[in-house]
Amino acid sequence: MEKVVNIISLGCAKNLVDSEILLGGLHKSDLVVTDNPENADTIIINTCGFLDIAREESVDTILQAAELKKTGRPSELVVMGCLSERYPEELTSEVPEIDQIFGSNDHRQIISFLTGKDFSKDDPLFFRSLMTPNHYAYIKIAEGCDNGCSFCSIPIMRGLQKSRTIPAIMDEAIRLAENGTKELLVIAQDSTSYGWDLDQKVYLSDLLKNLNTVDGIEWIRVHYAHPAHLSQRIIDSIADSDKVCNYLDMPVQHASDIILKSMKRG
Repeated sequence: MEKVVNIISLGCAKNLVDSEILLGGLHKSDLVVTDNPENADTIIINTCGFLDIAREESVDTILQAAELKKTGRPSELVVMGCLSERYPEELTSEVPEIDQIFGSNDHRQIISFLTGKDFSKDDPLFFRSLMTPNHYAYIKIAEGCDNGCSFCSIPIMRGLQKSRTIPAIMDEAIRLAENGTKELLVIAQDSTSYGWDLDQKVYLSDLLKNLNTVDGIEWIRVHYAHPAHLSQRIIDSIADSDKVCNYLDMPVQHASDIILKSMKRG
């Protein structure tokens, strides 16, 4: 009998992309996916551990699934994501109903756990199945963050910045466009520092110029910009593009130098 799996994705758009990659793997592995956790053999919860309210939502969702497991369906409870990266021992200790804990990027290991088979992480098996409406998609250009902001635990949970190469991002963008995506939402922990960590250093401006050439893509939006890293070259690349929207998802810095210093954002 085929195993039926339910994915619950919590938190930010970057988490959503991780869930979409896993969902693609589930579909390609001939596992049945259901939207109803009560019909699932396995519930996978992709958690968020960034803010107090997000942690509370993740814990509440895990506890609800644990209660459901006591009825006999589901028979397995899997937890992944930022909360499991930061508090693996605490979760397994406090919620014994959890069968397995995985990190945010352990897609191969999760599929192997569910199927008993071994898979290569680079296998096309892991191409995303979108959880957004088909006309738009998030495209994650980097993982982790090098900014040591005092209020943020992302570097602890996700590690330092690891940018994807432009060819890898372009391959994904082209495939998304071929599948009907019209709008790309560019995301990272700090999109404006994209490419600084690569052996052959590139910039967000270089990536935007390349994405502007993808046939079928009509709009590109840049999210998660850092005020200190918004360079003139990025502004110029947005101005010169006919697809990149004149819009930036970017927080306003605090007006107090004392607060900025305390935040390590100055």
